Amino acid sequence: MMELKMQLRISYRQISLLTLLNVAMQRTYSLEWLDLLVNVTLNPSKTQVSAITDQQFDSVLKTTAEEIDRLRSRLKGKFLGITSYPELKLLVRRYHSDLTILLDKANENCNLALSESPELKLACQAVIRNLEELLSFIEIYYGQFLGLDERVPVTYLLVTAEELRKRLNGLKSKLFRRTGDKILTSIVFDTLYNFPNNDRPITFREIIYKKEMVAELEQIVEVKADTKVYNALNELLIYRNFNKKAYLRYFTEKIAGKVNACARIQEKLDQLRLSWKEFNQMYKKPDVRLNPRYADIKDVVGNWFSEEVGYLERKLHFQVNHFESRNDGAKANENEGLKIHLGLSSDQIAILLRAICDAGILQMRSLQAAFKTIVPFLASEKHKNLSWESVRKRAYSVEDKDKQKVIFFLEKAIKHIQTY
Repeated sequence: MMELKMQLRISYRQISLLTLLNVAMQRTYSLEWLDLLVNVTLNPSKTQVSAITDQQFDSVLKTTAEEIDRLRSRLKGKFLGITSYPELKLLVRRYHSDLTILLDKANENCNLALSESPELKLACQAVIRNLEELLSFIEIYYGQFLGLDERVPVTYLLVTAEELRKRLNGLKSKLFRRTGDKILTSIVFDTLYNFPNNDRPITFREIIYKKEMVAELEQIVEVKADTKVYNALNELLIYRNFNKKAYLRYFTEKIAGKVNACARIQEKLDQLRLSWKEFNQMYKKPDVRLNPRYADIKDVVGNWFSEEVGYLERKLHFQVNHFESRNDGAKANENEGLKIHLGLSSDQIAILLRAICDAGILQMRSLQAAFKTIVPFLASEKHKNLSWESVRKRAYSVEDKDKQKVIFFLEKAIKHIQTY
């Protein structure tokens, strides 16, 4: 440290390096030295790093490694010294957030170093490795205090994305061969390959989702029976709440294809209800979702099933009513050829039917049943088609002239009987 201090010549270009050394000796904020190193000393936009010699770079790197070791011990002691959960949670998140910002800045310096000097690039890369090591220390030992919605450092994100891509490369062809469904495998792998796909901050929650998804896909390809792989993949996507629009469309279209393969509406409805039951029995992991901005897969597909079942039920109801209407018409036509024409009016027919029922000649369970059964086959003097309800009502409000006419016909029939 003192050797490096003696080698430096005080100049405007090198003031940041001397300041860095002073901070290393007298600091109040634990990350103050690292902050100055990343944001000033190794920042090409603020320091003319080309003026720093190779020997000075070596000394800075050595000091950085020592500082990281000391900082790890210091943070561990500071964390262990706090017994209040909320206070410890706040402190861990604070240091993790600050280190994440420093790591992003170090990565930015590394990109700028391409046009500066190889020594600066090596120094930046070493600092990045040390910062990642310190972040990993916090995440491993104090991860329970970190929020899953915290932003992932850029370098960590890039390393993770590259690792996932390598694992996916070995998975895609295997899974396609086992499922035989190119559309489904393309939907899954295109989504996982396309990560990160924009400039928005990526959270630890999203990283964990992708890692767990890849790990479970690796387990699926080890399933022995090919017939089970396709179902296992769909169950995994439902379980992981893979709410990508392309998959939701694929899943519902597959169900619709099975339903439409049925000929009759009742068969379609039965198949749809069976598929709905199977879908409802698929378990979904709580608080997990591919895209937090989209609706839950259970809600979207569940609503689709509800709409489709309602549509088929209405269609079936219409078909049944139409069939019954046609049957009623057919029965009416059939009855037309069996009509018994009586030389009586509908009022007189009502009196006659009531009389023979009351006299026990016509034995039915009720007067209403008698009218409902017999009237459709009768025709009066003026009407071919009689309403049994209308005729029944007239049996209770009779006129004398109608009674006399019925009695006349009955007496006439008695006289004929007497001659037999």
